[in-house]
Amino acid sequence: MYLLSIVTVIVLTVVMYVFSNGVSGEYLAIFFDSYTLFFLILSVIPLMISGGLLKDFNNSFRLVIGKKKPSDFMELVRAREAVGLAIKVLVAVSAFICVVGGILVLFMTDDPAALGPNLGVMLLSLVYGLGVAVVLLPLQARLNIKIQEYTMEKE
Repeated sequence: MYLLSIVTVIVLTVVMYVFSNGVSGEYLAIFFDSYTLFFLILSVIPLMISGGLLKDFNNSFRLVIGKKKPSDFMELVRAREAVGLAIKVLVAVSAFICVVGGILVLFMTDDPAALGPNLGVMLLSLVYGLGVAVVLLPLQARLNIKIQEYTMEKE
């Protein structure tokens, strides 16, 4: 069920690409920038560690996708908090990377031909961050449902 959110983001990106550029596929590589992805991951992991929720974030996948039963109520609450923090960190870090990239692009206005591709790379951080945040939203919703089910079972 969780795979559906990943497939939705991928299909939405492909459909938007097809309607904007055609089906040729020659510009499909513009959606992959390893440096942007590296900086996003390099920023998110330490922030999750500093929040003390990286282990809980990993655990949230086991609780929702796997068949692992929560050992107690706090495990579910911490997993939900970890996913919420991951979403917020992804949005904030991707916006930060985009703004810093924008500042760097503004300093390169002496070469107008490089302006378009550099702006595209700058916006890729938002695409990556918001795309992963959209994929994590159903995970957070499923954790909320599991918390409600857990409290109903204990009453």
